[in-house]
Amino acid sequence: MSRAERLFDLLQILRRHRRPVSGAVLAREAGISLRTLYRDIGSLQGMGAQIEGEPGLGYVLKPGFLLPPLMFSAQEIEALSLGLQWVGRRTDADMGQAARNVMAKVAAVLPAELRERMEDDAMIVGHGWERPQAVDLALLRRALNESRKLSLAYTDEKGASTARVVWPVSLGFFESTRVLAAWCELRGGFRHFRADRIEAAEILPERLPRPRRQLMKEWRNTLLPESDSGVRYSISRSHDTREIPMSTDTKSADLVLYTNPQSRGGIVHWMLEEIGCPYTIKVLEYGTTMKAPEYLAINPMGKVPAIRHGNAIVTEAAAICAYLADAFPEACLAPAPEHRGDYYRWLFFTAGCLEPAASNHVLGWNPSPDMEARFGYGSYGRVLDTLDAWLQDRTYVAGDRFTAADVLLASHLQWGMTTGMIEKRRAFEAYIANHVTRPAATRADEQAEKLSAQQAWKAA
Repeated sequence: MSRAERLFDLLQILRRHRRPVSGAVLAREAGISLRTLYRDIGSLQGMGAQIEGEPGLGYVLKPGFLLPPLMFSAQEIEALSLGLQWVGRRTDADMGQAARNVMAKVAAVLPAELRERMEDDAMIVGHGWERPQAVDLALLRRALNESRKLSLAYTDEKGASTARVVWPVSLGFFESTRVLAAWCELRGGFRHFRADRIEAAEILPERLPRPRRQLMKEWRNTLLPESDSGVRYSISRSHDTREIPMSTDTKSADLVLYTNPQSRGGIVHWMLEEIGCPYTIKVLEYGTTMKAPEYLAINPMGKVPAIRHGNAIVTEAAAICAYLADAFPEACLAPAPEHRGDYYRWLFFTAGCLEPAASNHVLGWNPSPDMEARFGYGSYGRVLDTLDAWLQDRTYVAGDRFTAADVLLASHLQWGMTTGMIEKRRAFEAYIANHVTRPAATRADEQAEKLSAQQAWKAA
């Protein structure tokens, strides 16, 4: 490494530290001796860098000093190209054009060999999962940049439409969606609005009542403070306020839910809120911690949800719901014996017929009439007709009270009709309306929203 490169690296290290940092830390990060560090600090100060401090006290670089630019390395060119490609494909039209302009400007000043590296297609960014959006993201970005309030027409995941006035804080660009974090005047708190659910938006003349940076700090403080890998909740039952004795070894054993807030784990999350036993949530990431050896030892499928209850490990949402209903009988989430037949039938009809039929249908594939006999569910239409007939004028799927089968079925129907996987029918909508607003379901939704926000912005 040349002396010029070493000085440049040291300057970059100082820029990363906003507070005074000791010479020993700087020397370790720069990979040089303490004596060389002191000599390099002196050289930078002699070139005009406003580095304040002295040996034993620490150093800090005041803003405003620039060295003549050094050329990018080949790896830096690849990183720059990949990042600009992502912005070009995954943001709004104006931001995408800006990214392409930056690529052209950078390429114009690069030496031929590095320009070739930047234009190489060895690494490409593919098209992401794009949902149609009624509102241009450029309008949301403008409201953020101008620190102005926004008027929104918003439809939530349950299909309810509301008019909101919000104070925009941050816009998150994620692989499957775009999310606006904002203070909502209607709800009196910070909320997260998916861009594809914003039906209309208008920038209002009123400026934000507080600086956006201050709102950003307040918003971050509302995210769950616990580690995302282990969030513990102590839950009270939603349908009965009496204390439930949990005296046996099984009931007092640790109960852990392995999940991701954007997964079928939401079904089990709701179920845990219903049973009223304290539990711990361990959030796993798709493709990384979900496929790590530690979790594969729990579920070799590398999928969520799963639970650990003492020494027992249970996977698959339907099986977990059935297990929890039996393990915590005081919660009364399994029906009386005379209704167990219907209970088990619809638990496993949901898992074995409704979910695979809906999944295949939304992908555009259904068994042909001569192939229906080879599939457990027969056909998509027959599954929906059978369920529709059973739910006519029923509040509960089995017996005369709410059970674990209702948690599972209502969750699938709500999600399926919201995403278009399941055809909307009057009997389905009437059935889920009785259950998805239960206090336990609401608590699970609110906690999942916080977990989603924490995961999404944990690097922000």
